[in-house]
Amino acid sequence: MKKNNDLFPEVDSSGDSSDFSIEVLYEDSFDDRPLDDDNSWDDEHGHKHRHRHKHDKHKRHHSLKRWKKVMLGLVTIIVVGIAGLTGGFFYLRAQGEKNLKTEVPDAADSAEAPEGLFVTYNGKKYQYDENVINFLCMGIDKDLPIEEKRATGSEGLSDANILISINVETGKIKLLAIPRDTIVPVKVVDSAGYFVRNENQQLTLQYAYGQSATASCELMVETVSNLLFKLPIQRYCSINFEALPILNDAIGGVDVQALEEIKIGAKTYQPGETIHLQGDQTLEYVRHRDTNVFGSSMGRLERQKQYISNYFATAKNVVRDNMTLPVTIYQSLQGKMCTNITVEDIAYLVPKLLEVNLSGEDMIMIPGEITQPGVYEEYHVNSDQLKEIVINNFYKEIP
Repeated sequence: MKKNNDLFPEVDSSGDSSDFSIEVLYEDSFDDRPLDDDNSWDDEHGHKHRHRHKHDKHKRHHSLKRWKKVMLGLVTIIVVGIAGLTGGFFYLRAQGEKNLKTEVPDAADSAEAPEGLFVTYNGKKYQYDENVINFLCMGIDKDLPIEEKRATGSEGLSDANILISINVETGKIKLLAIPRDTIVPVKVVDSAGYFVRNENQQLTLQYAYGQSATASCELMVETVSNLLFKLPIQRYCSINFEALPILNDAIGGVDVQALEEIKIGAKTYQPGETIHLQGDQTLEYVRHRDTNVFGSSMGRLERQKQYISNYFATAKNVVRDNMTLPVTIYQSLQGKMCTNITVEDIAYLVPKLLEVNLSGEDMIMIPGEITQPGVYEEYHVNSDQLKEIVINNFYKEIP
């Protein structure tokens, strides 16, 4: 082996670097210098350095050997840790993509495909866009632990229902708001959980027929999918209203502009006035409804849409500065949330969500009209207009 400037030895081209060590660097630098009579040597600056005795050198040899092993171990741990974290993250993302995306068969096999993957509209054939991932989000009007199993009819009502759709290819996000009073064929089950019949009722009631939060969510997914012409819905999330202040305060609160005159706490806000929502003020804003005013539920839905849009914009900026926040929020919602969203899903979606923007044009209300034939309001869907919305936002034409 040759020396490089008498300090850094070259590594043999064969790849054998066994001679390269801290000891070589250290000893090659000093021990070959001529000694004076007093066992010292002069450096290039004229300073005296005393020669170490044999036992000192032996002691130093073992100390350096231990130090070399420690350093090698630390470097190995760091390298393996980084590789593991990076590889693990990309594995989670890959799994999330695989689990979330709906596999659409070739058009030639459409006859055997599940309902909703292929549709015909105005004489043209369409297939579901596999890049679109749909999440049904529900706000439940109860304060009890949401995962606790209960008797049929006591799981609460789904007062807020919004389908969030993310196109992972275009980076577009859409929100489809579904009024709680939308009349749909609700699957009625008995106290034992067995199906009895379908009955036209308000959508909000479907959630109540589940014997657990999971069962209620699955019933809602099925009913909303049927309403949207068998549209695939990959994931769901329901939260009770106790969770909303937690979500809100985790990002420092949310600013909204009053859509109409509204009283929050002790203060009355006029239309257009900015409100910084904190804590229980959030609940007051999104839940407020005057039952004596016809159609007040639609005004509440508009506030809910507005709040979600503003929350999303605020959360994006906060998460960019604190990427661990979603995990913290997830942990704080235990007992107040029911979802089938997985860690793999989050790993895949969060980086994509940070790059998308949500505007008012991306928030759509299911078309229809509100009536009140009896005690309760009813929202009747315009099926033709709804199908056009579904085709334009979730499907692509087959050439």
